[in-house]
Amino acid sequence: MVIYTMAWDLPTHTETLRVYANKARNDWIPTTIAFEGVKEVATYRNPLESTPQVLVVISFEDMAAWQRYVSSRDNERIMREHRTLGCTAITTHVWMPSTLTPEPVRANQTAGATRAE
Repeated sequence: MVIYTMAWDLPTHTETLRVYANKARNDWIPTTIAFEGVKEVATYRNPLESTPQVLVVISFEDMAAWQRYVSSRDNERIMREHRTLGCTAITTHVWMPSTLTPEPVRANQTAGATRAE
């Protein structure tokens, strides 16, 4: 699995923020979750109201699926619309499983013998 995170600050104008919320619910999230190789989309707001204000986490089946998505016209359009609406301080990160814990360790579960990174 590959984890792709994107963070940004929201538009500052009330009307633009309404358009942003509508696009997120009715276009960006459905378009992203329907993309081949996407397993999950999660969105978070910063309760401290500091920057960044929003975090989006997208899980992909593998690196090839992530590469197809980030180079797609859908992603290009979505990110262009974010900038057009006034989202700022946009950052992205991509993460792959660690050799230390290739699968998540759950509560009440021991990671077992693992090798160092």
